[in-house]
Amino acid sequence: MKKIIRSIAKCKMCGDIIESTHRHEMVNCKCGCIFLDGGTDYQRVLWNPQEGKGSKMEDYIDLSLTIYEEEDEEDENKKE
Repeated sequence: MKKIIRSIAKCKMCGDIIESTHRHEMVNCKCGCIFLDGGTDYQRVLWNPQEGKGSKMEDYIDLSLTIYEEEDEEDENKKE
């Protein structure tokens, strides 16, 4: 499982880059189309489809800026 180091998203509508740094910290872009929550504990994304623009997440949110760290296989075995 990937561990979130930095939870960052870019709004494809306004170009705003947002980051949620703490658990239960919901942030939104300046145009209000996308929301990001969870900090490094979990990543929840929401979007508000605009009329005529489509409704798929990929139309609104670019998550490629998020930074993940792969957990070691040894750490995974400890969880089992």
